[in-house]
Amino acid sequence: MSINVSIQAQGAQASVTLRGVLDSMSQATLKQQLEPVLANAGVTQIRLDFSGVQSMEAASAGMLMMLTHTAKSRNKTVGIVNANPAVLSLMHKANLGKVIQIQ
Repeated sequence: MSINVSIQAQGAQASVTLRGVLDSMSQATLKQQLEPVLANAGVTQIRLDFSGVQSMEAASAGMLMMLTHTAKSRNKTVGIVNANPAVLSLMHKANLGKVIQIQ
């Protein structure tokens, strides 16, 4: 399965809508799509909308932690919104809430 990434930047916030499955195969796609957002000095907040994410592998939690670390090193914050209950449960088991704001 793959992930579809849609990015809309408005002022200091970039909204990133994800659709599909976040697994080891789709992690590279997500990283590649987010690089311009991470490089954009005008963006200080990255909002990951997980409403279209059907499932997520545990290894993807590590990738999200690394993404957050990279964002923080570039003076940006990362937040996750609209995750379904199964994905949200995995995020909590991986302690993602300690490094990423999850709503």
